[in-house]
Amino acid sequence: MLTNFSAEYAQRSDDELLELATQRHSLTQEAVTALDAELRRRNLTESDRIEHQKFVKHQDWREHKGHRRKLFGKRQFSWRELLSGFVALGVIAWAYFSLPKPYRLKPDWEEAAVCVVIAFVFVIVGWRSLWGNITFWIALIFSASIQLAIVHVWVQRAGGELSRGAGKLATFLGFGLFIAVYGLIRLVRRNLYGEDSPQVR
Repeated sequence: MLTNFSAEYAQRSDDELLELATQRHSLTQEAVTALDAELRRRNLTESDRIEHQKFVKHQDWREHKGHRRKLFGKRQFSWRELLSGFVALGVIAWAYFSLPKPYRLKPDWEEAAVCVVIAFVFVIVGWRSLWGNITFWIALIFSASIQLAIVHVWVQRAGGELSRGAGKLATFLGFGLFIAVYGLIRLVRRNLYGEDSPQVR
């Protein structure tokens, strides 16, 4: 049996042997003896095993990070996207303030709408890779509606106007709500239909 293990380990790569060395507690005594002999033959030490484990953990972290990117798409906040976001906000502001006053929102709704529109525009600009995903638009509209309701109540309780810091927080609330709602919808649909189902996209 020891000969069999020795022949098998001689055909394995260094990485495979180092991975086995990490799992030596699950091996038989004969396997451990053959493994140690092969490690010595290749001059692979404990420090090599530790370095290999660090590499594996780093790869696992990158895969996990890649999975999150796949879930939320690729965020694209380069200077071009930021500039296009500011241009879009400028156009929206110009169009709104061009309206006669009777057609504008009440002050408390107006301030809440400003926070929502800023978050709305930059989510659209920053997550262009998700434009073809119906879940993205559902989550965006739903989260914007929640943000509008929350910020409106917030403005009313603040006496009709938010402070500068509160206004920033109210705007960033939109980003957090979108991520939470989008992630929740994707999670529910994935559990119902499976990751590769066309209904997920």
